[in-house]
This record gives sequence, C-alpha cells and structure tokens, in this order.
Amino acid sequence: MAQGMLRKSSRSLLLLAALLLLAACNPLSAQDSKPAADTDAGNSAVPPAPATEDAAAIATSPAASAAQSADTGSDAPGPSPAAAAESESDAPAPTTKAATPAADAPDASAASSKSSSTASPAPAAAATTTAAPVQVVPLAPGAVAEDDINPNGACKDAIASQCQDVEQGDSQVADCLSQVAQAAEFAEDASAKPLPDDCYEEVMAFKISRNSNINKNLPLAKACASDADKYCKDLQWYSGYRNGSVIACLREVKDKLQAGCRKEVFKVQLDAAFDYRADKMLHEACEKDAEALCKGVKNGGGRIQACLRQQRMKLANWDCEYQLFRKELEDADDLRLSVRMFHACLADKQQFCDDVPAGRAMAKQCLEEHRDELSEGCRDEIDSMIERRVRDFRLDSRLKKACERDISNMCAWGGDMATMDTYDSMVMNCLQDFREEIKSESCKAQVHKYVELAAQDIRFDVPLADACYNDRTTLCANVPPGSARVIRCLQSQRVKLSVVCRATLFNEEARFSENIDFQYPMKQACLREMDRYCKDVPHGQARVIRCLQARKSDKEFGKVCRLEVERFERETAKDYRLNYRLYNACKGDIGATCKNACELKEGEICGGKVRIKQAATTGTCLAGGTSPAGVNTPGSWHMPGSLNM
Repeated sequence: MAQGMLRKSSRSLLLLAALLLLAACNPLSAQDSKPAADTDAGNSAVPPAPATEDAAAIATSPAASAAQSADTGSDAPGPSPAAAAESESDAPAPTTKAATPAADAPDASAASSKSSSTASPAPAAAATTTAAPVQVVPLAPGAVAEDDINPNGACKDAIASQCQDVEQGDSQVADCLSQVAQAAEFAEDASAKPLPDDCYEEVMAFKISRNSNINKNLPLAKACASDADKYCKDLQWYSGYRNGSVIACLREVKDKLQAGCRKEVFKVQLDAAFDYRADKMLHEACEKDAEALCKGVKNGGGRIQACLRQQRMKLANWDCEYQLFRKELEDADDLRLSVRMFHACLADKQQFCDDVPAGRAMAKQCLEEHRDELSEGCRDEIDSMIERRVRDFRLDSRLKKACERDISNMCAWGGDMATMDTYDSMVMNCLQDFREEIKSESCKAQVHKYVELAAQDIRFDVPLADACYNDRTTLCANVPPGSARVIRCLQSQRVKLSVVCRATLFNEEARFSENIDFQYPMKQACLREMDRYCKDVPHGQARVIRCLQARKSDKEFGKVCRLEVERFERETAKDYRLNYRLYNACKGDIGATCKNACELKEGEICGGKVRIKQAATTGTCLAGGTSPAGVNTPGSWHMPGSLNM
C-alpha cells in the first residue's frame, strides 16, 4: 500500500514539474487568461476564441468595440446610393461622423503602381493590426485582423482633404475613400476630386487582402461566426478551403443570414461590385482573361466585369465564366450592387420609383415597368439586364421563384436549378413555348411579360436573335432595336433571309399573333381605340385584335390605329397559320382536305393556296373563317402578287 501511494505521489510530482516547465516557456498574463466571451460581451454569435492569444487579440483590437453591434455599416455604394436607400428597412445605420462607408474595410496595404486593368495592387503595411493571428471563424485560417488603411501612405493627402473627420479604425477611412472614388467616378458631386491612382490602388490592396480571409475582417468574422458554422461547415468536406471561400459561402446564402451578418456581407459585395479584384475567387479566376481581353480598361466602376461579360464567348478559363455568372447571380436582386446601372438610373429611380426599396428586385422591376420613359443611359442598362435574363432565367429571381414548380414539371430536362449550365436559355424558351400549360398564375404573368419583350425587341427573343444574327447584320444593320423595328425589317425582306432565320421568324410571327400585347406597334397605336371599343375584351386568343378589326371602319376610329390593323391583316393574309383564330378553328379541316396544298417547308408561306371556305367542313372552321364587318373574307385573303386566290 505504501508503495502504491509512493508511485501515485511520484506521478503527481512529475505532472506538477511538467506544468511548471510549460508555464515558464509560455507565460500568460491575467488579461490573456480571460475567456474570449469577456472581450465581446453580449455577442452570442461569436464562439469562444480557440486560443488565448486570439482572445487577447480580439480584446485589444480597436475594431472590437465598433464590431459589437451587428447593425453598423452602410449598404449603399456611395453618397447618392446612401441617400436613395436610407429609408429602406434593410439599410444599416452609418458608422462614421461624416461620410457613410460604402463597403467593407480595405486591407491596410499600399501600392504605388498606377491603376490598370489587370495589375493586382502590391500589399503594404497596415496602419493598425492586432499583435497575433485571430481565428474567430474556425473554418478559415487564423489571420492578423486588418483595421484600416495606412494614414501615412499614398492616401495621406486624400485623407486630409476628403476624410478628415472620419475616425481611423474598422476600415472607416478606407470606406470613406471608396465613397470619394465612386462619387468622382460617376460625377455625383462636381466638387469631388478623383483619388490619385496610387491612393486608389492602396485602398484596393487593403480590400483585396481583407476580403481574402474572413478572419482578417474582424467585424465580418464576429457578425457571421455562427452563420458560417451553420451554413458553411461542410465547405472543407466538399471542396477544401480556398482563399475567400467562407465569404463566398456566406454570399450564396445571404438571404438566410442574421441581420448583422447580412449587412456585413453586403458591404463586402459592394467592394467587388465596384472593382472585381475585391472578390478573391472572381479575381483569381478571371485575372488572365482580363489581361488578355480587357487591356487598357481602367479598374473600378464595374468596368472590368462589364468587359468580361461582353467578351464571354472569348473567355479562355471556364472558371472565369462560372465566377462571372455567380457574381451576377448574387448581385441580381439589388440595384445598389449593379453599380453602373445604379448610377445611370439614379435620377430615373428618384422620378419613377422613389419610394421603392433598392433590394429584393423591387427597384429593378419598377424601372423595367417604366422602360419606355427612362433616360437613354438608364434604359440601355435595363435593356442589357433583360438581354442577360432571357439567356438565363435564374438572373430574374421573381420568375425563378414564381415558376419553380412549372419548370420542374415541364422544363427540367436541363437538370435542376442548381446544376443547369450558365447562360442556358432553354428554360426560358420552354416556358414561353408552353405558357398555356403553366399552372401558376404568377408564373404565367412573368412569362407573358417576356413574350411581350421578345415581340418588341429582337435582342430579347433568343431563338430569333441567334437564328437571324447574320441576316440582321447584312439586311438590317442600320435599324435600331426596339419597337419591333428589326422584326419588321426582317419581315419586309423575307425572301432574302437564310432558311433558319426565315423559319424562326415565321414561328415567332405565328406565336405573336395570339395577343395584342405581342403586337407592340399596333397596341401603341391603338390604345385609345382599345379603351373605347374593346375595354372589356380579354387580350388573349386574338380577341382584342378581332375587336379592332370589327370596328376599324367606324368614323371615330383613328387613322394611325387603322393603318396598323390593316398592316396586320396583310401580314396574316400571307399564310393562314399567321392568323391565330383562323388557324385554331380550321387546322383539323385543312389537315384533312388540303394537306397537300401547302407544303410546310422551312419558313415558307402558303399564300392563297389554302382556301378556307372550300376547305371548311365544320361549323367551327366556317365560324373562324367568317370575318367581322369591314374585314376581307378569308377566302379572298391573299399574298400581294399571288395568283388566283
């Protein structure tokens, strides 16, 4: 028994000696030994620091006190965006005394190189850093948290003249300088001086470094620690850690995040919206393509992203195409994240959509509804947005949400929404082709809107735009898009069109004959007559068109409207299939009695080869072939110049 006690005593003495030796090698102060929770009281979203050095770093960081509130920061990309968004429920409160920072704090690094389209700014020493690496978010490596830009670096003069009232720390000075750059970029303030190139590059170097690791951005890390653990914990299991991958994960699920985290993530998105280099994964994927395709394009202002999108077919790196689409998809719902559109449409938003929030796709929808009234620059941006949406439905979150079930039921051969190829127009085309079978009324309304747009502008009709690209370049090069001008140009030169263009044009003409909403020039010309004669007539199944035909000889019927109605009659007289009501009433009879009269070749028209009255064997067809007063009878409809109608 005594021997047993002696052995236990010896082991205790050895353990005590080891602990004393460890303490001598790594002494801890009382401050270091405090639990991490003491450094951030009240912030339940932040887990205890994984090491006592991390806890000390958080406690001593100047950013810690400012990051305790999850409601700080601004989600507006500059002075004007802040003003436009200040009444929105999702807009966080400003943190500085003067200008509201637009985006997350840059990385305290400096670069003296001039701004160019491709060069990455060289890092420089930060103004204020913590003494040791911090790992608030365990999914990312520990890192030295970077507090703000160097006040004595390349931006010293700009800080003194433009941000003199902004307190150093928490990236507030860097954010102020970003606002200055944006205000000068978009001429919001005539007195705003652009940042010197070396200062701008220093700000960007700070942001690039800070956004490469969530633990370098202490306010973001603290606000998003619990969300990162909840939504991104499988990140390493699936793909392993990459620089910026935790921040990228949070962006993908931003709608599920807690308010404080969502606001911090929004600030990071603003950085990348203005300059693609602030998005670590986008920059790594697209840097070489930007060097090759966008040489001479200045950084900032969203220019590089726009250049790369325009050169999409020439991209050498598939990952660049994917990251561009990912970025566009993440930013699609918020007008403030579409930097060039926001500034081009700022006055229009104030005029037409002043009380509409910038987020949740609401402001973009409002501007789209006023498309015909917008300023030229704003309309160009809206048209560009629509042109991209028709090539991938996922860029329109409202349609995506409204049509999710119908897409799964009718158009899911391309895979589910998460796995479909980028820029895939198949789903949008499918929805339009089978719109009558759509179950959801909200989905049907969204699809109807896109058919209207396609009938108005060839750029929004993907099958026709692709099929007739060369024909349009050759035959209609000087015809501006919009108001169905290009479509009418192609119609007027039908015999000169390529086979595929002629066939696609015919299909679209047949589709557009079903609704007055798809006859843009006629609808615009006949608004008064529609209100007077056809106010309660449903638009579908060509009923309003039939109503206008019936009343076109009335004394009060407008001349401009009458000319449009008569033009429509001449076009539909070229082929019975272009007359929606006639075709649907008589297609069975024609198939039975006149199946050899009109050979259905690619896009060729029948002319007067099918005589409806002679072909009709049913009352339905005869009724469909009976014209309203003042309209030529179907049996006499003919293509001008044809023989024996």
